[in-house]
Amino acid sequence: MKSKMNYKYLLLVAIAVLYLSNATAQTRSIGLKECINLALANKATILALNAEATIDSLTINQMRAKNLPQIALAYDYLYNTIIRTNIVPVGQFSPVPTDQTRSIRFGTKFNQTAGLQVMQPVFDATIRSKVQESKLQYRIKKDQVATANEELTYEVAKTFVSILTKQEQVEILRLDTLRTGSTLKIVSDKFADGTSLKMDFNKAKINHNNSVFVYKELISDLIVEKIYLAFLINLEADSFDVVDVDNTFTEQNFTSLTQSNEAKTLSKISEIDSRISLAQQQIKGEKVKYLPRLNLNGYLGADQFSNELKPTQSNTWFGNSFVGLSLRLPISIGENRAIKTSQFQSQINSLNFQKEGELKDAEKNKLTALQEIATLKEEAKSYASNVDLLKENVQLYNERLQAGQESYENVNLEEIAYQKEIQKLANVNNKIWQQWLLFLKNAGMLDRLN
Repeated sequence: MKSKMNYKYLLLVAIAVLYLSNATAQTRSIGLKECINLALANKATILALNAEATIDSLTINQMRAKNLPQIALAYDYLYNTIIRTNIVPVGQFSPVPTDQTRSIRFGTKFNQTAGLQVMQPVFDATIRSKVQESKLQYRIKKDQVATANEELTYEVAKTFVSILTKQEQVEILRLDTLRTGSTLKIVSDKFADGTSLKMDFNKAKINHNNSVFVYKELISDLIVEKIYLAFLINLEADSFDVVDVDNTFTEQNFTSLTQSNEAKTLSKISEIDSRISLAQQQIKGEKVKYLPRLNLNGYLGADQFSNELKPTQSNTWFGNSFVGLSLRLPISIGENRAIKTSQFQSQINSLNFQKEGELKDAEKNKLTALQEIATLKEEAKSYASNVDLLKENVQLYNERLQAGQESYENVNLEEIAYQKEIQKLANVNNKIWQQWLLFLKNAGMLDRLN
């Protein structure tokens, strides 16, 4: 009966190992760079921002087109119900000028005008201002795309390193489960021979059960992490295997990037700078609304004058053409320029405060991450040393147990301490890499990952 119980636990371990083997049988290895590229290429929010940026770039061309000639076909039809009467000083045309006047009606009942109108802007500062505003709107959108790329890159990298860490832990716990199973068999055999106490068998069984549970729980966590990464990169969770094929998470890469003096502007800061430039341009735009506007106007067509509605009547159509300049100087346009300028200036002040806060936060996060890394590295050294020592102790205790020179009580305590130390080391290593990614994010160097 006891032997069957032992094999039951060993069977559970074998099933878990078989599951992992099958899960990776039809997969391909995928590195961090590929994960990031897949995520950036398939994330709906980023695709939407890129589409909006394209729209803004087209708006620039649309505003520039306002400098092109404006050509229109013009046609007017008039029916003069009352023909206008003018007073003509006919006496002024006599050999001896007099003050005699006469009322004369000028015009006909029907009047048509058809021709081609052309208006070419020569100087209009508002068009230039709108073009500059459109360029800045486009730049803001590109900055937003860069910010979204950074956030997604950071999320993918965090998940990727978490999976790597859990995969290492799974392998450690797999071996640990096999070891506790082997210990359980030794205690079970001794209990069957009457050379071990029932409570030692129970403790060995509990210890192995706990080891199996932790192992299976970690596998579940690993699967959840892979599902999330699959969601980010738009792949099936069972179609890839996370492997650091790019050697991103190496000590050399860690040291070179952490100690780099490269100064890069964060995309969030770039976006704020662009918004400040836009507000400054809008202030200029308010001023140029009051500048003169000069247009070149031209017309080529014909006018018809007739007392009957006969569009094709001969001798009633007369050519008409002109070319001239049109100058307009706005004095009042129905807006309060001082209020609008004040609004834009307040916006600039607010953005400058926001920029200052973002820069301080980024610097604080960088320094905090570096300090956390230094502390965690010392902690990891201690745990690594403890793991090696405890591993050796567990082996020695098991050898003494098998030789009948040690009680399972001490073996059990050493195994529990060993398991805890392994988990501590794995967790600390994961925290180190997470802090490293946080440092890269606040240093504007996440693009070095892909």
